[in-house]
Amino acid sequence: MDRKLGAMRLRRPRGKTTTAMAGGCAVLVVIAVVLASGWQLHSRRHRHHHGHQRHTTVTDLDSLPAKITINGHRAGPVFVGVGAISGGSANSRLLIDYYETHHAAQAQQILDYLFKPHFGASLQILKLEIGGDANATDGAEPSYQHVQGSVNCGEGYEFWLAQQALELNPALKIYALQWNAPHWVGEGQQNAWTQADIANVIGWLKCARADKINVSYIGGWNEHLPKGVTPQVINWFISLRSALDAAGFSSVQIVAVDSFPHVHGADVADFLADHKLFDKAVGVIGYHDVCGHMSMPGHCRVPYAARVSGKPIFEAELGALQPPAGFGAIARSINDSYIQAGVTGTIEWPLLSSMPADLPVENLGLVQASQPWSGNYSVSQITWVIAQTTQFTGPGWRHVRDASGMLPAGGSYVSYESPAQNQWSLVAQTSDAVESQGIWVHITGGLPSTIVHVWRTKLGPASPSQIFAHVGDVSPSGGAFKYTLSPGYVYSFTTTTGQSKGTAPAPPRATPMPLPYTATPDAVNVAYVGQPWVSEPWGLCAIDGAFEYPPGDQTTFAQTAVGTPDFWQPPKPGQPPRFPFAVVGGGTWRNYTVSTQVQFAGKAQSAGVIARYHRSSFTTPVQEFAGYEFTVAASGKWRLLHDRLGRRAQTLASGQVARLGTGTWHTITLSVHGSKLVGLIDNKRVVSKSNSEWHSGVAGIMTGGWYRVVFRNLTVTT
Repeated sequence: MDRKLGAMRLRRPRGKTTTAMAGGCAVLVVIAVVLASGWQLHSRRHRHHHGHQRHTTVTDLDSLPAKITINGHRAGPVFVGVGAISGGSANSRLLIDYYETHHAAQAQQILDYLFKPHFGASLQILKLEIGGDANATDGAEPSYQHVQGSVNCGEGYEFWLAQQALELNPALKIYALQWNAPHWVGEGQQNAWTQADIANVIGWLKCARADKINVSYIGGWNEHLPKGVTPQVINWFISLRSALDAAGFSSVQIVAVDSFPHVHGADVADFLADHKLFDKAVGVIGYHDVCGHMSMPGHCRVPYAARVSGKPIFEAELGALQPPAGFGAIARSINDSYIQAGVTGTIEWPLLSSMPADLPVENLGLVQASQPWSGNYSVSQITWVIAQTTQFTGPGWRHVRDASGMLPAGGSYVSYESPAQNQWSLVAQTSDAVESQGIWVHITGGLPSTIVHVWRTKLGPASPSQIFAHVGDVSPSGGAFKYTLSPGYVYSFTTTTGQSKGTAPAPPRATPMPLPYTATPDAVNVAYVGQPWVSEPWGLCAIDGAFEYPPGDQTTFAQTAVGTPDFWQPPKPGQPPRFPFAVVGGGTWRNYTVSTQVQFAGKAQSAGVIARYHRSSFTTPVQEFAGYEFTVAASGKWRLLHDRLGRRAQTLASGQVARLGTGTWHTITLSVHGSKLVGLIDNKRVVSKSNSEWHSGVAGIMTGGWYRVVFRNLTVTT
């Protein structure tokens, strides 16, 4: 690997290998030199844009190793980092619950794998959802201000998570974004871009500051442009900039607009040049899925106006990377989005899969951690693909100009140098390579040409020894070295040290969630830094709405979202209205009884219990899930519903009992055993029906509308 490479010079502009030689003799010299260096040249196939293939010969220029010159004097754009999103789904919900079941050690290990430098993913950016009381794919996160003026900075778990992350890595950048917002920001009119909402954002930032969480970036709304970038949207960002400065957040940069790039239509970048105040307000242009779903090779695009704006470009959400194809997708996106679209910050969604079973995207994220009762978790290969960049760079490093490009046989490479220009790293990925290929790397411009450490991770099914493995060192000769890249890997070449594949004791084995279940407060929340904290019931995840224990109350919890929120994805015409509900469970729950006591505050209110809930696709409206509901109104009216995935619920039976009224406790129970469904009110059977469509699924509770209903003694028993 360390033979002298000789004086052959190959130029490779725009990622394409060429030569400056001419004539048959020159070609023969090239072939002789390369063969003497140990390279095997042979015929190979290349894919054309139109799907056809052609055979090439050894005289084709692409048969030569790709020449990469990393010149320390060619510092390029600042590398911001690679991160992940906690939110947009309540996907981190159950992590904090590991503490309640005496699995704090496993919770810490999970945090280490995510945030601890040189241990696992070593994330450099953490993007948090600003809770808005409504569903954002799998679940909902509570607002810190359900009603205007009633502030509780202890809502939810995102501040807790950010504190744990910053304790492990103080250099971590925090980014915040809204998916939904409580009713008062838009008075239920689905009007997100309001001055009231700016107050909502500023209030959240003040809560973060009180918890010593320094937020670096703030967005507007997630994929929320029903009419495009309108004057209302532009003025919202301008007003937000003024409000941030006035509130002492002048260092917080605004990211706009957290949506998809419109390369063939009006895009946010098109408005910047002609609107000075808007241009001044926006610090970063943020797009989602810059390279398309699953980051298809050669498809990374942003509008020209964004590239020439002079502003950093983020891939602010790189989402839905299902394994195993997602491993290669994220490797491609980190590299190719910089090469083809100028992206310098990449943020994967979601951070975790830590939520009840039977939800749409429970197999995504860097870590699967949905078993607080057992302590089990597993680290996804995505963690190690990300580590191939994050453990070898840092925020503030720079891309090296003319040292990034596409590889001839498929794949790509990106080069980085440290701020002091005394260290460098090269990350190459071959996720779409058709065969092995060589690279020839020349180090110059004051960068060290000392021993180069080589790490790699296989993309796809792999043994532990093939994941984030130090596979050897290379000693450059004359400031250069060569290496053969195999297809289906991501490689890191670096002069830095300290990398490691973090190790922790094997987690406990996975088990189904045991029954009986009884809702209790999350003790770690109640005791959190000595401040009041509204705790969500242990194991319970709000799918729409918010379900929480009030400060100081260990016996009752309530649905606390008041008024219809401003939804990220409002119901479409013809769809039934949304309503608050929450679920609990893990594994394959089949035959059980779910029961709770409720207390109504209004004569028109209703509430109920859910059994055999599941929702297999995030494209299905959140309110059109599968399962069974037994609902009871304060008037005494009851219904047994057959919930049909993607369709309106069907009423199996309905009836009337004596008025339940307000301010008194009443018990609602639904038992599912085989095909038999039995509903009870105050322990008296009122309905018994048969339905055999749904055989398993988790349990839950619900309210008929966006109002406060108090719950206690929620149980699920066999």
